[in-house]
Amino acid sequence: MLVSMLEIMQHAKKGGYGVLAPNVFNEDTVRVCLEAAVELDSPIIIDVLESNTKDLVSFGKMIRLLAHEVRVPVAINLDHGQNDAACMKAIYGGFTGIMVDRSFLPFEENAREVRKFKELCAPIGVTVEAEFGQIAEGEEYLEKREEYLTDPEMAKKFVELSGCDCLAVSIGEAHGEYVTEPDIDFERLQKIKEAVDVPLVFHGGSWSGFENIAKCCQIGCQKVNMGSHAYQNGVDKYMEERAKGNPDTTSARTGGNIMWAGYKEIVIKYMKCCGSEGKNWLKIVD
Repeated sequence: MLVSMLEIMQHAKKGGYGVLAPNVFNEDTVRVCLEAAVELDSPIIIDVLESNTKDLVSFGKMIRLLAHEVRVPVAINLDHGQNDAACMKAIYGGFTGIMVDRSFLPFEENAREVRKFKELCAPIGVTVEAEFGQIAEGEEYLEKREEYLTDPEMAKKFVELSGCDCLAVSIGEAHGEYVTEPDIDFERLQKIKEAVDVPLVFHGGSWSGFENIAKCCQIGCQKVNMGSHAYQNGVDKYMEERAKGNPDTTSARTGGNIMWAGYKEIVIKYMKCCGSEGKNWLKIVD
């Protein structure tokens, strides 16, 4: 069932767990994410990058239809909406959340851009996610980690100025594969949690370590983004099957089934470590 992203995150904040936001790129990945959520009786946030689809509007409408077919809470969120056009397309497409990512701008300009969309989205029930402190790419982790970390007191001021519904913070994580072991700053996360009253988002879940993610969700992250690890596992599973030389399972018509199963396998693992298993509040009770 389709719900607002904020509703999902408020339940998570109250319950002390996180909700996975897997990155999807086609109907098949959406379907296996929903299958995983149903199997674990878990809420889920479907994250979509503008670059992962040719048409945000039509893709959003398709996800909405699929979301209404399942009896678990489902939100649809634009991930890293870095321009107004992408954010507006997501709204027209029926997304229930948009990330207005202006973290590359100066502090006050970032907050002002987020505030603009907050005023637009509040009356129509669309959740606005912002980012303060930037998330490094895996290959630049050693050079950028310290520079990008979120300052707790400035985060408080940013939330007040922007009016964002939830906040993505930089606590030592990275997007994609790390060049070294991830160094997550749990103390910084605790301070941010104490400084702001909105739900927090962990970006760069892939390869950040299941124990690290579980601890962050216990401290105060309500949304965990993850994509690359699931994509890569799908490709790896396909290549392993192909190496066996079985054309029946790796042909152009059937090979996708191997990939989606590998993708789903990782989605389930991250869902469990976030602690959302069994947290479906929509289930029918006799």
